[in-house]
Parts: sequence; C-alpha cells; structure tokens
Amino acid sequence: MSAHFWNDPDHLLHIIIAILIVDNLWSLYLLLREIRMVYRVVEVPEVISPYLPQELFERMRKYKLHKSWFTVVNTLVFVITIGVIELYFGFYAWLWNLATKCAVARWMEDETVTSILFILFLSTYMTIKALPGHLYERYCIPSVQTKYYPPLGKRILKEVIEIIIWLMVMIVLVLAIVYGFIAFGNYALLGMYLLSIVFTIILILIVPLLIDPCIGHRVPLEESALRSEMERLTEAVGFPIEQVHIIQVNDPNTGSNAFFYGCCCLKRIVIFDTLLLNRGQRNTSDLLPHEVGKGLRDNQVIAVVSHELGHWMHGHFYRAIILFKIHILLTFLLFALSFAHGPIYQAMGFEPGVQPIIVGFVIMFGFVLTPYTTLANFVLLTNTRHFEYQADSFAYELGYDRDLREALLKLYADNLTYPITDPCYSCWNHTHPTILDRLERLESLERGGRFS
Repeated sequence: MSAHFWNDPDHLLHIIIAILIVDNLWSLYLLLREIRMVYRVVEVPEVISPYLPQELFERMRKYKLHKSWFTVVNTLVFVITIGVIELYFGFYAWLWNLATKCAVARWMEDETVTSILFILFLSTYMTIKALPGHLYERYCIPSVQTKYYPPLGKRILKEVIEIIIWLMVMIVLVLAIVYGFIAFGNYALLGMYLLSIVFTIILILIVPLLIDPCIGHRVPLEESALRSEMERLTEAVGFPIEQVHIIQVNDPNTGSNAFFYGCCCLKRIVIFDTLLLNRGQRNTSDLLPHEVGKGLRDNQVIAVVSHELGHWMHGHFYRAIILFKIHILLTFLLFALSFAHGPIYQAMGFEPGVQPIIVGFVIMFGFVLTPYTTLANFVLLTNTRHFEYQADSFAYELGYDRDLREALLKLYADNLTYPITDPCYSCWNHTHPTILDRLERLESLERGGRFS
C-alpha cells in the first residue's frame, strides 16, 4: 500500500474499527464452538463420574451455557457495537477535551494532570458501561459453588480499599509514563523496557516474601506420614523441604491449589491448606459445610508436589520469564513504530499536532496492537500448557502417575471446573490443558508413549 494510505486518518479509522470487530468476532467464534461442545455432551464423562455426580454436572453445564451466552450478548452489544460507536464519533478525543476543560487552575494545565483526569474519567465511564453486565452476571446467573460471604460492612470496606489502591496505582503509573516520555524523549521506550526488567527482578525478589502474608499465613507441617513422604521426595530431587510452604488461606472460597514460584534461594512450592483433605484438620466441626470432604489424601498431595517439582527441574520459571521479556520487547518495538504516527490520533478525532502521551498508550494497546497481542497470547498459552505436560511427565517418571491422575480428578470436582471444552477454544484461552487431555497424556506414558 502507498504511504498516502497509511497517512489518511479515514483509512486508519476503518482499519482500527476492523481490528476491533474481527478480533471480537474471532473470540465469539471460539466461544460458539465451546457452546456447541457443551450442548453435545449431556452426561458426565465416565472417567470423572466417580468424583462428579450427574446432578452436579448438569448444574455446571447449565451455568456454563448461561454464562457463555451472556458473554456472547455482552460482547456483541457493549464491546463491538458501543466500541465501534466510540471510535467512529471520536469518544477518546472528546474525553481528552473534557479533561482539558476541567483544568480550572494554571497548575492543572500540565499534561500530567490532564492525563490523570482523563484516566479517571475513562475508568468511571468503563465501570458504568460494564455495570449492567456485572450486575446480571452476579445476581442473575446462579453460581454452582457454595460460597461464604463476609458481612456486608466488611465487603463494602474491602471494595472501597481496593478502589483506593487501584486509583493510587493508576495515578503512579500515569505519572511514570508521562514524565518518562517527557524526560527521556526518543529514548523513553528503551528506558521503559529497561525499567520493566528491573521491575521484574524486584518482583522475583519480593514476591516470595509476600506470598505468605498476602494469601494467608504459613502453618507448620507437623510430623506425619505426609511430612515423611514429602521429605523423602524433596531429598530425592534435591529440593529443600523448608521451601515447601503450607499456607492457611484467608479466603474460605479459595480453590484447592499448589504452585511453584521463584528461583535460587527464593524458590517456593506453595500449598494451600484447601488442597489437604478437610484443610488438614482432624476435627471437621470448625469447617464450613462446603469444605468438609474436599481436598486430597496424602499420596495425592505428594503427587501434586511432584508435579510442581517438575516445573522446578525443567526451569519453567526462567523460561517463562525469558519468553515474556521477548514478548515485551516485541511489543515495545511495534509500539515505537506506531506511537508517534500522527494520523492515528487524527483518526481517533484529535486535531493535527495533538498527541497526548497517555491517550497514545490507550489507543495503541487497546486497538492498534491487538493483532499482535492476540497472536502473542496464543503462543504464551501454548507454552504454559506445554510446561504442564512436562511437569506431569516428571511426576510420571517419579512413579506418581496414578496418584496424580486421581488427584486431578478430585481437584477438578472439588473446584467445580467444567471438564468439557472445545480443543480450539482451549488453545486460545486456557493456561492449562483440560483434565481429559492430561489424563490421556498420562495414560499414553503408561502405555509406553513419551511426551516432552
């Protein structure tokens, strides 16, 4: 195409609108495939039937269909239709002008202040736009899970605290972006990429120290058959037993889970107490009704730990960090190619020469870079699913394949994870393989197959 085409705001507006429509229609196509799969399977798969009653499976199926069709309607109306209207009539330029007019004092005319007002207005608008769908999803789609809700006062206080924290984070982020671009000029993106590396290193260092207080509090693993078997397993692979943490989670609605995180002396295997049978308590009178009977037996817990050790042995943490940094580098390179292109801003309704920094971030990451981020997300998800298969293979090599299979079945039933999904939908949306795929891989390993 000629240079004139890429410099024509009208053409660019049509391209941006097309990106919005095509990306969301692709998501809807995948979701419709998922809906078709759910309609086809009306009985619980035989392999999971001992853990998942047909009545509960049917409730999960109805919930899945209800929520999926709600997503279809919500995407068509609020994301595509209203999104196209916003782009066509220059909503973002209008909102920036509104923020500019609110500068009633001279100090408020600074671009940083205007950017903060713009983000606050945009966040308020997005919240209001999403409110009908949020209310419908919360109150009109009956949840399959039995959940414990704290008193209303505590819930309101929690919401207020979360909003305040979110606003503080957004203000700091806006200040960092705007001042960074003003201070570093043409080298701003390079500086931001280097800062992202520094930020990643800081997270690697401090997150292991924050896991315990943020999720719950650490409880000791008392002398028992579970501890003895865990010591034997960790000693066999060279992982320090003191880095296996049992966390008593604060939120009783937290699902059964375990994960590996960190590197070197800061590595952790974190096990939620909800993963243990009856949260590891012999006396079940202190448990909520829906917690009784949930969790895994000791041999199944050990199998899950062997899976997490597989992530450590294969260096998945390092590989994931490197792949993500490559993704960020490519994102910044594409961002640099389009960020300063004036006709893009004119396509969004801005006057020639008006290119607000924070609006550029919203436009580029919200619309222009969508084709790349969609494909990159597919690659990242494929990589994480490959990691899961590798970790399962490691557990198999240690001899825990049967216990791991039983643990997976029990966990999916306890967490009420719907077991049926369309393969194509899963490839584009799921970080983990489906329960049926993982069981099939484990059975293939037992039959003599090999998956790396």
